[in-house]
Amino acid sequence: MPFVSVKAAAPVSAEKMDSLQKEIGRIIALIPGKTIDNCMTEIAGDARMFMSGKPAKAVFCEVRMYGEAPKEAKAQVVQELQALFTGELAAEKVYINFSESHEWGSNGRYMG
Repeated sequence: MPFVSVKAAAPVSAEKMDSLQKEIGRIIALIPGKTIDNCMTEIAGDARMFMSGKPAKAVFCEVRMYGEAPKEAKAQVVQELQALFTGELAAEKVYINFSESHEWGSNGRYMG
């Protein structure tokens, strides 16, 4: 199950949040074995983001997942998320962090 957390300086309306989470689900499916059906997404808008001590039109996105993904797939995900966040959230700075784990728990079951 991938977990995608997005913190954005831009405001995010309910309509935009819905379209963003659907697009994030489409993008996460670029990683083999990952689908929108098992993707959990968190989107927070109006975050106070700073770069070099100054307010920034920025997005920080964290992608956590069970197992490892091929580097080529992660590169494609980065390109697609970059385009999404610059286009939909007017982000000038976009940072994406991947965390891959071999230990995970879900619905009372440890998978490690």
